[in-house]
Amino acid sequence: MMTSHKTQELQDFIYENDDKLNKQTIKTYINDYKRFRTQMNGRQNIYNLTQKEIIDIVSKSDFNKLALLNIAIVFLKWKNKEHNRLIKYRTDLQENKAEKQAEKNMEILEKSGADYHDLMGALNTATGSDYILFYLLIKLNTRNNDLIMKLISNKQKNLLNKEDNFMIVSPSKATFIRNDYKTAKSFGSKKDVIRDEKFQKYILKELVGGTEYLFVNNKLKPYKQTEMGKFIKSRFKKYLPESNLSQAVIYKIIQHHAEENGNVKMMKNIADARGHSINTQLTEYSTTDYHNKKAEESDDEQYE
Repeated sequence: MMTSHKTQELQDFIYENDDKLNKQTIKTYINDYKRFRTQMNGRQNIYNLTQKEIIDIVSKSDFNKLALLNIAIVFLKWKNKEHNRLIKYRTDLQENKAEKQAEKNMEILEKSGADYHDLMGALNTATGSDYILFYLLIKLNTRNNDLIMKLISNKQKNLLNKEDNFMIVSPSKATFIRNDYKTAKSFGSKKDVIRDEKFQKYILKELVGGTEYLFVNNKLKPYKQTEMGKFIKSRFKKYLPESNLSQAVIYKIIQHHAEENGNVKMMKNIADARGHSINTQLTEYSTTDYHNKKAEESDDEQYE
């Protein structure tokens, strides 16, 4: 347990910055600060440490190194202290993390039993609710929770709310409303209008079926988020027997295809559909360490 003199620095920081930071950021800073303090061996304030001491602490820690380093940078900036070496060290850590993450993502793809052309082949041959499912996963990059949606006609818009996901079906189009998805608090409600003829043909049949939710089990109950992965995997195995596909793997396959082809527009569309930044996409989900690859290509071009 930290004594009061060890938390005074934190208390002063929060007091001076409370109006500039949201509650989640403050909570994150508090947790990271406490972790950093456990590595300090009794020294009083983070902002009184040298950059060399901070790098030494971070490099030897088993905690998230980027999080620890970031909180140190925040406190040094707060006190207007030199932190250039820490910024450079952070860049090095980020590049190393991106490279390792890219390798991990590629290993996942190699075990998936499918590539982008396989996905498109499955989509083109699928029928009924399988086509609807594959379309949403491949064309709109949905997550498991996105697929838990209520199915209503255009005349039932009075049933709409801000908590659930909806597929609104009219004679010529379907409108997909996402309120309940991973980053909804940051990006708000998302709306996609679908005019694909094959999708429209099958979604109208589903509407006639009269179920409250689009994807339901044999008891006509909607799949739970924890059940959706198994459902997705089983439906793809019908068309790709050797595949091992979850929504996350499908997303990585599509992302990899866009990267390999240098399709920046496609990557931006994927990021928008998922509800995260393009930087997050390239850092966390890349299979080619895209940032580093583009930097190397730029260097090569200078010497051609």
